[in-house]
Amino acid sequence: MTEYEVVPDAEMVGWRGACDCGWQGELWKRVASPADADFTRRRDYVALDGFADASREVEDAIHEEWKAHIGPSDAILGVTAAAREYAQAGQRLDKTVSAAKAAGASWADIGRAVGISRQSAHERWAGMQ
Repeated sequence: MTEYEVVPDAEMVGWRGACDCGWQGELWKRVASPADADFTRRRDYVALDGFADASREVEDAIHEEWKAHIGPSDAILGVTAAAREYAQAGQRLDKTVSAAKAAGASWADIGRAVGISRQSAHERWAGMQ
């Protein structure tokens, strides 16, 4: 479990995103005057006499940074799932080819069903029998 430091609102200097993996986004600095606020420079005004919650705009920006951070991991999860499905489909194909051959199908019939030549089918699956 991640531990967080509790800082009094008046002492908050800014906000940043963080992830369980250790990633931390860049700091969004809290400024003491509305004139010093500049979203393009990661500076946002929040009065010192109230809660130091980040503005909705900063929260949204931090969330977008975090989504960009996890984007590659999400994509890899998709690749992993597709690879697992591909391997399972290959195993099912091997079993059904073996069953078709045992039932008397020719290598030409099997090759045609798979979309390859008779010779390619024979080379791929003849050793399974």
